[in-house]
Amino acid sequence: MTHYLRMDAGFVCTDQDDSDDAFDAFTDRVFDELVKLQGLEVGIVEPDLTASLVERRIHFLMGIEAATQVDAIKLFLANVQCALHAAECGTQGFPRYELTQEEQPSTRRVELADA
Repeated sequence: MTHYLRMDAGFVCTDQDDSDDAFDAFTDRVFDELVKLQGLEVGIVEPDLTASLVERRIHFLMGIEAATQVDAIKLFLANVQCALHAAECGTQGFPRYELTQEEQPSTRRVELADA
């Protein structure tokens, strides 16, 4: 079942270079990261966002495939958080890592004995 969720979040800039253009570029990075996550996570449906540059707010919109609304909310929040971190929001001092040239890391099923 697809659950469509929305979250409104406000932001403050602790950098002296705060501007409408800088916040607009930040929202573009966040959206790009959400789109990347959609390519990796089959449970994400139609991620989108709108933003208020003046108010420094982002309105996240996303469909989540999950059995329950509680599970959908967990996946929604995890993906928003991941996109924000990837866009370097609030992660000062974090080293920035990106995937290698592989299109998608390989995954495989493991049994309890393998873990």
